[in-house]
Amino acid sequence: MTRKEASKLIIFMTIVFLTMGCSVKNIIVEDITLRENQQYAPIMDRDSQERLLSKIFDLLKRNENMEIELFTSDPKNRTPKRKGIRYYVQGGPMPAWVKQKSIKFTDVLYIDRENLEIKFKLLDKGTYLGIPLIMAKANGVLSIKGSNRIELTYKTFGTWMIVGTSVWKTEWLIDYIDLDNNIIGAYYAIFGGGPLCGGGGKGYLLAKFTEEPQVVHEKEKIKPSLVLAKPLLPPVTSKPPEKVAVAQTKERIELAPVIVEPEKPLLPILSTHVLLRDASGNQVLDGGEEVTLKVEVENRGEGAARDVQVVLSGNQSLINCLGEDRFLGNIKAGEKKTAEFKAVLPSVIVRETAELRIEIKEMTGATHERKKIKVAMRPSEVKETVEIISELPYLVFTTQLKERNNNRVLDGGEEVTLKVKVENRGEGAARDVQVALSGNQSLINCLGEDRFLGDIKAGEKKIATFKAVLPANIPSVTARLKIEIKESKGFSSLEIKVLRIAMRPVEVKEVVEIISEVNVDDIPKKIKGFENKDNVALIIGISDYREKLIPTVKYAARDAEIVAKYLEKLGGIPRSNIKLLTDNTATKSDIEAYAEDWLPRRVNQNSTVFIYYAGHGTPDPQGREAYIVPYEGHPDFPSKLYPLKKMYESLNKLPAKDVIVMLDSCFSGAKGRSITREGARPITISIENPVLSGGKITVIAGSTGNQISSDYEKAQHGLFTYYLLRGIRGEADTNMNDVVELGELYRYVRTNVSEKASLELNRDQTPVLLPSEVSAGSRLNIPMSRTR
Repeated sequence: MTRKEASKLIIFMTIVFLTMGCSVKNIIVEDITLRENQQYAPIMDRDSQERLLSKIFDLLKRNENMEIELFTSDPKNRTPKRKGIRYYVQGGPMPAWVKQKSIKFTDVLYIDRENLEIKFKLLDKGTYLGIPLIMAKANGVLSIKGSNRIELTYKTFGTWMIVGTSVWKTEWLIDYIDLDNNIIGAYYAIFGGGPLCGGGGKGYLLAKFTEEPQVVHEKEKIKPSLVLAKPLLPPVTSKPPEKVAVAQTKERIELAPVIVEPEKPLLPILSTHVLLRDASGNQVLDGGEEVTLKVEVENRGEGAARDVQVVLSGNQSLINCLGEDRFLGNIKAGEKKTAEFKAVLPSVIVRETAELRIEIKEMTGATHERKKIKVAMRPSEVKETVEIISELPYLVFTTQLKERNNNRVLDGGEEVTLKVKVENRGEGAARDVQVALSGNQSLINCLGEDRFLGDIKAGEKKIATFKAVLPANIPSVTARLKIEIKESKGFSSLEIKVLRIAMRPVEVKEVVEIISEVNVDDIPKKIKGFENKDNVALIIGISDYREKLIPTVKYAARDAEIVAKYLEKLGGIPRSNIKLLTDNTATKSDIEAYAEDWLPRRVNQNSTVFIYYAGHGTPDPQGREAYIVPYEGHPDFPSKLYPLKKMYESLNKLPAKDVIVMLDSCFSGAKGRSITREGARPITISIENPVLSGGKITVIAGSTGNQISSDYEKAQHGLFTYYLLRGIRGEADTNMNDVVELGELYRYVRTNVSEKASLELNRDQTPVLLPSEVSAGSRLNIPMSRTR
C-alpha cells in the first residue's frame, strides 16, 4: 500500500470513527435535575411534566431572537470549560473542527400539551477553519418523552467556502434545567455531511439564556461570556442526584480522533436468599392467612446489574395472590436489594403441596441462582353463621327548609338548603333507603332529584341534604315540592310530604371583567371520543415568497399550522385527512394537485370539506377577478397565479355535503395581505358570483373587497385568524351546547375583528359571509368544533 493510499484510508477511518454512535439515543438519564427558587424539584407525573413544558416554553419565548451562548462542560460538575462546542469534519482535503458558538430561537411557534412538545425555528452560528458558516433556518421540536427524558432535535442545511451544501442533524438530551440562572445542560450529538464532507461529534454542553436583550454600541462591542449567578452545586435534597448511565461504555469527547481499545466489561454475579413467612408461623399456608415472601438479591460480581427483575412461577393459585414479578432496577457491585411479595390468601384454597420457582432476570444475562421452594397449603375451616331476620323496619321523617334571608320566600340568587331527617323506628334494618323529590321542575333542577342514604339500622337516624344557589331568573310562582322515602324491600315510609313555597326572580346586572385573554398558541387537548372520520381539510399558509420583491406575510405560515392543529384537536378531523402546505410546498402546481386531485379521492357524500388560505391575494387590472398568489407567483403574470373562481368551480364538483372556505387574505391591492400591479382596481367577492350562488360553498373572508386584512402583532397572528381560533376554541359557543356552529363562529369573528381593528389598529376591517346569513339558511348550523 502506498503512502498516499494509507493517508486516504486513515482519513476515511477517522470519519467513520467520529460519526459512528453520534447520537444521544444510547444515553440513559436516570433523573432530570430541575432547579427553581433555589430548590430542586422532581419531574415525576404528567402534571409536573406539563408544568415544566410551560416553563420551558416561557423561557424560549422570552429569549426569542436573542443569542444563546454554548459552552463545553462536564455532566458531573456542570462548569463551563470553554466557549462553544465542537465536532470534527472532513471537508475536501482539509479535515478540521467546526466550532458552534451559539444558537438563536427565531420563532417559538406553539406548545402542544397533549403530545408534550414545543415547535420552534432556530439558527446556528459557528465557524470552520475561522470561516463563518452559512446556515439555513431549521425547524425543530423539544419534547418530553417521560420523567427522565427530554429531547431537542433539529436538522439544518449549511455551507462554507471550501465545500458545498451539507445536511446536519443536532440532538440534545436535556438532564439539567436551572430556571434561577436560565441555564440548560444537555448531552449533544451532531452528525451529517454532504457530497464533499462528512463528520460529527458529541459531548456535554451548557446553554446560557438571557432575560433581556443587551444594547451595545458599535465601539463598545466585547466578546460575550458565561456569567453564572451562583456556582452550579449538586442538588440539596434527601436524594442526591443520581449518576447518568451510558448504554455501553462511558463516552469521552477528544480534541482529535483516537482509537481506543475497548476495556473488558465487568460482569455482575447475582445470588439470592429467600424467606417465606405466614401469619401463624406454622410453616403451613392456611386459607385466609397473610403470607409474605421476601427475595434478597445480592450482587457479588464486579460490574453493575441492570434492570433486575424477580420472577415467580409454579403454583398458579399462589402466584395469582402474590403476583408474578417485582422490578428492582439496577444493583451495584456489592449492593443488596429485596423484593417483597405480600398477600392474604383466599379462605377456600386447594389442599396440596405447592411448588414455587424463583428466578432472577437481568438485561446483561449475568450469572444468577434459581431457587425452588415447596410449602403445604390447606383451606381454612368455614364456620356457618345463620342470622334470622324477622323484624320489620318502620321509617318516619321530618323536613327543614332554610333560605338565606329567612323571609320564607325563595328569591333568585339565594342559597337554599333542604334537610330531610329519616329515622328507623322499627326492629329490622331498612335497605337502600332513598329520599326522592318531585314537583316544581325549576327547583328540582337546582336541588337534584334524590339522595341515597343506604342502609338504616333499627333505631338509627340519617340526614339527606339538598343544597343549591337558585338562578337569578327563576319563575315567579308558588312552588310545590313533594318528598318521598323509598326502600328497596318495599318498606317505604307510609307518609308523603308536600311543601309549598313562593319563588320570585331578582334583577340581574351583568358585569364583564376581562382578567386575561386566552393564548391561542397553547394547543387544546383532543376531545376524547369525538371524531369526524369523513371530514377533510386543505390548509395553506405562505409567509415567504420566491420573488423577493413580494413582501413577507409575517404570520401566514404559523397561522396555517395552528389552524391545522385546531381542526384536528377540536374539529375531530383525522390527521391523515388534513394536508398542510406552507411556503415552498405551496406552489401553484401543489395547490392545484391537492385541490383538484387529492380532495376528490378523499371526499364522500357525508364529508364536510374545510379550505383555509393565509397569504397574499391580488386582483386583475380590471378588478373583475381575484387570485391567490402561490409561492412562485407574481402579480404581473396571471399564468403564475391561481384564480379563486377556478378553485370554487373545482370545490363545487366534489361529492361533499358542504364546503367551508376561510380566507385570511385580501384582494384590494392595498397593503396588508394583498399585492397588485400598478393601476389595478379593488375587487369585491359577492353573492352575484355565479360560482358561489346556488352551490355548496360557504366563504368566511377576513375583510370586504376594498379593505386590508391586518396582522395582529400583539398575538403574532393575522387579526382574522386570531379570532377565528378563539371562536373555534369555544368563545363563539353562544348557546352553550359545547358545539361551535358556522353561524356562531361568523358572528363572533365579525364583531371582534371589526371592533379590534377600529379601536387598536385605527382602520376598518369587517369579515364577510358569502352567501349572506339570510341566503345561507341551514348552513349556519354546520358544526365547526366541539369544546368538551
